[in-house]
Amino acid sequence: MLIYHPIHDVNHCVYRLLLILESTQHPSIDTDLYRIIDFYTIFPSLLKNIKPFPTELAAFKRVLKEIPEPYERLSNIKRTMHELEPIQTTAIQNLLAKNFIDLEAFSARRLERTDIELPEEILVGLKENDLVEEEWFRMLINEFPTISFTGKKGLKARTGLMEFRYDVEPV
Repeated sequence: MLIYHPIHDVNHCVYRLLLILESTQHPSIDTDLYRIIDFYTIFPSLLKNIKPFPTELAAFKRVLKEIPEPYERLSNIKRTMHELEPIQTTAIQNLLAKNFIDLEAFSARRLERTDIELPEEILVGLKENDLVEEEWFRMLINEFPTISFTGKKGLKARTGLMEFRYDVEPV
């Protein structure tokens, strides 16, 4: 039996990346932060597991309660995040090759859309995607970039998805 899951689909990852970059209010997103945002885009119910939940996002706690539990259970989210990384890297490289992501920004570990227009069909699909209307998704793409990312109290530590022990503490 073949089982499909978007976590293993590079094209789905390209689409998610474009959706995130086209929908956010920020001009660019840190590459590691994108990886976390993408993970939670696939597994939104796991947003409830962020401990401690950032006080800056307390208004969104009720929204997270409304996210239904998934059919599948992840036994090891850190491993799943690790398995997602090469798919995300390939998606980023594909968009870099097509010049949809700025190379200079990428060299500075940031993802930023270039001025090159996307094909009309893709642009329409991104604009009409139901995910854009979800409050939890808007929290991910617009509020996560405003929260401290590194250190013991940053998003990396709170989510448990990335190593944070060797981060330079924010001043």
